[in-house]
Amino acid sequence: MALTLYRIHFSSPLKKLNRYIFREHLLPFTGAVMVISLIFLINFLLRSMDRLLGKNLGAKVLFEFVALNMAWILAMAIPMGVLISVLMVYGRLSEDNEITALRAGGISFSSIIRPSLLFAFLVGAGTVYFNNFILPDANHNARLLRGDIYRKNPDLNLDAGYFINDIPGYTLFITDKEGSLLLDLLIFHTRDNGRRISIWAKEGELKVVGNKVLLNLRSGQIHEYPAKSDEDYRILDFARHQIVIPVENMVLERRDTARRGDREMDIPTMLSEVSHYKTRQRGLMLQSLTILRMEPADSLNFSYVNIISELNSAIASLENDSLKNDNLTRQERGALQRQITQLKTSRNRIESNLRIYGSYQKQINRYLVEVHKKVAMPAACIIFVMVGAPLGMLARKGGMTMASSISLFFFIIYWAFMMAGERLSDRNLMIPWVSMWTPNIIFGIVGIFLIWYAIHERISLQLPAFLKRKKTRKES
Repeated sequence: MALTLYRIHFSSPLKKLNRYIFREHLLPFTGAVMVISLIFLINFLLRSMDRLLGKNLGAKVLFEFVALNMAWILAMAIPMGVLISVLMVYGRLSEDNEITALRAGGISFSSIIRPSLLFAFLVGAGTVYFNNFILPDANHNARLLRGDIYRKNPDLNLDAGYFINDIPGYTLFITDKEGSLLLDLLIFHTRDNGRRISIWAKEGELKVVGNKVLLNLRSGQIHEYPAKSDEDYRILDFARHQIVIPVENMVLERRDTARRGDREMDIPTMLSEVSHYKTRQRGLMLQSLTILRMEPADSLNFSYVNIISELNSAIASLENDSLKNDNLTRQERGALQRQITQLKTSRNRIESNLRIYGSYQKQINRYLVEVHKKVAMPAACIIFVMVGAPLGMLARKGGMTMASSISLFFFIIYWAFMMAGERLSDRNLMIPWVSMWTPNIIFGIVGIFLIWYAIHERISLQLPAFLKRKKTRKES
């Protein structure tokens, strides 16, 4: 349906133009989301096939499994669907010379893309609601259903970067995984007598044998915190250590677990968890100040790295004095040795607190990344209009093939930036909001550049003058 100059000068032309362009988005957007979702779903089912086959699952369970996992698929497909629809709409308008007619009739570029921005805003607002209120419950129920499906071959599905409470009486934190090998583990346990056990291991493996959980740990330390102030704080270094935990009906407990990961929470719940972990961090800091006999006011300039460095320097200095000074009496040498032992104990406790503090910070970052992601990806719908509208005009083709090719290229780059930012933030190497909003900022700058060309009525991208001169010189 081509627009004519006669229709443009009709009564309320901008309202009709807005409705026309807005309606043009509906069919391409719906089709794009359906196709993208189908592609993601097929890929997901192929990856899950080995765990689904041979389980004798009914059609109802399979349908529920697919429906619950469609939630995260839709969350990814919607922004990409917006980009495809914008490319198709403006590519077709440009191909049919409707953009030329609109510009000749005095319609500005901002007026032409306004309905697309409104469409993207509405889709983005709906996606924020979906991500915050529907997606978390769907992800949670999908995880529980996966546990029910996989329980015929019982094992613990341990995810790196989460505090795991599936084993009764124990809390685990795993920094990374390489196959079945667990790397940089933290294990917390409280005994019946009230003594708290904190175990750190460089690596380990977890196995389920019958109704027992076996944790085989290598290269680590066991910190035993006293239940009473008059008891000793003990540290044990180990090369190998095994923990045997008897668990009755562990699988059934996992089915009803209320534990939720970051992708299974809404924004208020995650912000509450962030506040909770920050309170724990402040508690660790006050505990460290108590160990060092420092005043609470010193927490303003408190630095774990600096304090450990100072303790190491003090220990090295005392050890050198002990070796070099041969005139020390037996009592003086014993007092010096006790001082060194006390400093080493304080250093080890501070190092243990530092590891726990770091694990808390990683958990905080993981929650904040997910909070920003729930808003940043829907906001990308508006950014994709800024990029897609000028590109569609430049391409002058409104077919699905062209739109899919361009959008796939941009979305791969966008997703690569987001995944890289998420991993850097999880490792405490990048601020969460920076990691999630950087792709939008970069694509926003690209969109502003393309819109600037369109506003200045440049139908195709032109080389800067100095590049043209270089090209001319080479040809001559």
